[in-house]
Amino acid sequence: MKESYLEIVELDNGDIVLRPASEDGEETVPLAILQIPDDTRSYLKDRYFELAKCMFHAGIDYVYSEEFFFDEDSEYLEGEEFRPKLLH
Repeated sequence: MKESYLEIVELDNGDIVLRPASEDGEETVPLAILQIPDDTRSYLKDRYFELAKCMFHAGIDYVYSEEFFFDEDSEYLEGEEFRPKLLH
């Protein structure tokens, strides 16, 4: 199975996105978009990007948890091989 990598980047318009990493440098379609208001950015100073990374990590952890995947009618796929790698 091919490994999948995700990246967290800030776009020119200020949006912070989680998207598949591209091998050829081409932009890919975001999986999630986070918009942090200017007053919150001012309050957090340079730490707003760390907040965004924590929020995306929490979402990924939830999606790959048993609570999200497992129910009585489906099989749960175990193992780290199904979890994407994150680049930042």
